[in-house]
Amino acid sequence: MTFQQYPPQGGYPQAGAYPPPGAARQPSGATGIMAGIFAILGGIWFLAGVAFHVIELSHYVISFLVVGAALDLLTAVLLLSGGILLLLRKGAGRVLTVIGAGVTLGCVALVFVFRATGSFFLFSYSGVTLRFGFGWLLIVVLIPAIATLVLALIPPTARWIAAKKPPATAMPPQNFGFPPPQPGYPPAGPPSVPGPQQPGPPPGQW
Repeated sequence: MTFQQYPPQGGYPQAGAYPPPGAARQPSGATGIMAGIFAILGGIWFLAGVAFHVIELSHYVISFLVVGAALDLLTAVLLLSGGILLLLRKGAGRVLTVIGAGVTLGCVALVFVFRATGSFFLFSYSGVTLRFGFGWLLIVVLIPAIATLVLALIPPTARWIAAKKPPATAMPPQNFGFPPPQPGYPPAGPPSVPGPQQPGPPPGQW
């Protein structure tokens, strides 16, 4: 008699092949990381502005240079600290980044308004523009500041910061496809070894 051969069935999935029930998916941190990088780069730019202001002040002291150096230093501190903390997924980093980008936009807007209206009150901002021209404010300061502000404010960045990593807990072994052990049965383990048997009576005493 011949028996029909059936193909082997697939085994049971290994432990950890599927995520545990109820596990939340971690949000993407692309927007938060980009905002942090832009903030750090902006802070480095304004640090260079402080250096240029100091160089100019070493030759002659003018009030608009002093104000510009102070504003550059303030902006650099806000953006650098905010960008670093934002990359560390700290809520304070997002706040500082938003404030730093807002200060940048406000100061650039004031510079344009004062120049357009011919106001007697002028101040320098982003001291690097003292060397490369006023138009650089629009290209290397205004546009990146808008991008940094938007990336820091959008909801995906907030969700990425608020997401908490689940603690690593040891999961009990799971019986995939097998019923749980019923009460009354001996626990699984190596088979017990019988003890030494007692010798029987001698043949003459039967």
